[in-house]
Amino acid sequence: MAIELERCDKLARRGELLESQARSIVDSILERAGCGERLRSVTVTEHFKSWLASKDARKATSTAARYTGVVGRFLTHLAARASKPISSIRAQDVDDYIDGRVRDGVASRTLRLEFKTVKGALDDARRKGLILTNVAEAVELPRSTAGNERTQFTAAEVGILVRAADDLEMRTLIMAGYYLGVRIGDASRLRWEGVDFVAGTITFSVTKTGKPLTVPMHHDLRTHLEKLAGTDTPSEFITPTLATQKTGSHLGLSQRFAALMKVAGVGSDEVVGNGGRRFCGKSFHSLRHGFTSALANAGVAPELRMKLTGHGSEAVHRGYTHHEMEVLRSAVEKLPGLTAKKGVA
Repeated sequence: MAIELERCDKLARRGELLESQARSIVDSILERAGCGERLRSVTVTEHFKSWLASKDARKATSTAARYTGVVGRFLTHLAARASKPISSIRAQDVDDYIDGRVRDGVASRTLRLEFKTVKGALDDARRKGLILTNVAEAVELPRSTAGNERTQFTAAEVGILVRAADDLEMRTLIMAGYYLGVRIGDASRLRWEGVDFVAGTITFSVTKTGKPLTVPMHHDLRTHLEKLAGTDTPSEFITPTLATQKTGSHLGLSQRFAALMKVAGVGSDEVVGNGGRRFCGKSFHSLRHGFTSALANAGVAPELRMKLTGHGSEAVHRGYTHHEMEVLRSAVEKLPGLTAKKGVA
């Protein structure tokens, strides 16, 4: 064993020690010791998928779907490094992933949930002896600030974005985001089979929950889709080119929308958070906030708004609802006055 370790040391000092050589040497030590075992080599992808499978069997469908999305995004972020041993994960990998999600404009609550998911998978690796420490513990999340919370787009701003869009599919994507309140991934993968012009509805599967959702089409969106149906070449997806693109990469749909905001001069102001992280105050998801808020300001009941957005929690739904001050003031003014009545001091 001492001779083998000395050989490792000499190779390392010459800069010639490869990971495969080191594993081979340790394996030979284990063999000579009569352990009957070999050094385990579990890749990042193998461990995260194994952890995900264990969660799928124990968690509710919506929670399992959320874990699947986070794991998929994290492995995509790692690219080729995802095929490396789990022990090669660095704190910088996790920190860079968080920075990327901040640039995508995700809300603080979502950011915390995604970080907790990655940290939980690494905790599982530590408990199994695959890593010595959980590097995610060295990563600090940006503090929740008002700038990190998405605000809604107004109807006027949406109109500016639609007119500034560089192609027909992008205009369709924006209109779907505002008139259906869908997330960017769901908006890009809307299918013609879900469009019912007779009933005036559109049905799609919500990726986050895996459940189908049917929403009545606003007349502007319906008119737009009718024109597409009459002139567009037959395809499975309403936006076939965008349907094949990723949402979160540096060349993905989120970044393309951010570039469009800058061109249109709408919602593209940079906000600097704690730690110097920079992100836009608004994102495509702000269209979903605008959809919910416009319904609230028009007096649509919360339970109906929740059905239209697919929200299962009132607490989550409240975070998407931004009442305009004049609407709130009008509501307050409806309270009966006290000083105008006789006998009241």
